[in-house]
Amino acid sequence: MLNARTRAPHGLVRTAFIATPLTTDLVEPDYNAYMASPEVIGAHSDGRWPIDGFTLDDNRALVAIHQADHEAGRAFTYLLMNPTRTQSLGCLYLNPLRDYLVRVGAAPETLQQFPAESAMVTFWLRQDMEHLTTDVATAVDDWLQNEWPLRRALFRALPAEHESIAAFESLDLVSVALELPEESRPYRWYRSR
Repeated sequence: MLNARTRAPHGLVRTAFIATPLTTDLVEPDYNAYMASPEVIGAHSDGRWPIDGFTLDDNRALVAIHQADHEAGRAFTYLLMNPTRTQSLGCLYLNPLRDYLVRVGAAPETLQQFPAESAMVTFWLRQDMEHLTTDVATAVDDWLQNEWPLRRALFRALPAEHESIAAFESLDLVSVALELPEESRPYRWYRSR
């Protein structure tokens, strides 16, 4: 997603939350937020991410993959935490948009709109913290526009992610229609103005 010479910002600090790279040192707070949010996780993943029987060790293995991808510049995962860094509020993901578009059969003219330095941006917040959704969306949108070396970024959400959709629309982000013949999920896409 980023070339070898460019680096992702280390983190984001705001009054209500911080975003810090997800590492194996943060497995426990990440796991606690995940397990405290089954409805949010179900909506965000369209039921693909496990809850029942998902263990701390399972999470540790996934976090190690996220950390390796982050360090290599392939994809970026940030843990959203309260300002005192004592509780995880959720996760923020920046994944390569172009790779995704190729996987789901986007037409060449769609691919031409999105250079390699384009990100697909998603996030979830624990169920008792969804009131922060607009704050997170606002801060992340600003961060992407002003501090990231990206050419394009699209926020992605499923219709069941009501808080995210409402936040994107309240921010007056532009809805983007993408023809994705091999994608069965009804994702909604948004970009900055």
